[in-house]
Amino acid sequence: MAVNTLKEKFTGQLPLVYFSELQFIEAQQKMIANATDPTLKSGLEKHLEETKQHAVNLEQVFMSLGLKPEQKECPICMGLVKSGESAMKEAGTDALRDVAIGGAGVLVEHYEIAAYRGLVAQATALGLTDATQLLQQNLQQEEQTAQKMEEAAPMLMQKAAA
Repeated sequence: MAVNTLKEKFTGQLPLVYFSELQFIEAQQKMIANATDPTLKSGLEKHLEETKQHAVNLEQVFMSLGLKPEQKECPICMGLVKSGESAMKEAGTDALRDVAIGGAGVLVEHYEIAAYRGLVAQATALGLTDATQLLQQNLQQEEQTAQKMEEAAPMLMQKAAA
């Protein structure tokens, strides 16, 4: 189906991002179960709760547009999830697994940051004030999480190198 308007583009991307958030909830639960570093584990647990709220915020965006929340499989998300799962399985030590989890988390956050920046820009251009605010909340939390994970990476790598 051809996309002919910015609103069609926007509403076409929402199901992909919604699907991704729901997949990332499951992936984070696996990461938490496999993480051994207490700081990494607690950061993942905190972000899991935020991710659940991101899904709720997306549901509210759908409803503000008079749409029923729907999912559409996102190949980027599926690739990130599979890559993270493989990295966790391949890690030969707990410390390397923590590095793999942190690295996979950063990749996911940057995908989400890019997705939300696009959605925020589109919602703003369309004058969708409520949607813009909800999406901006998600974006800010994704940016904060990415920053925290990037700051934790050197400590995790030092543990793995020891």
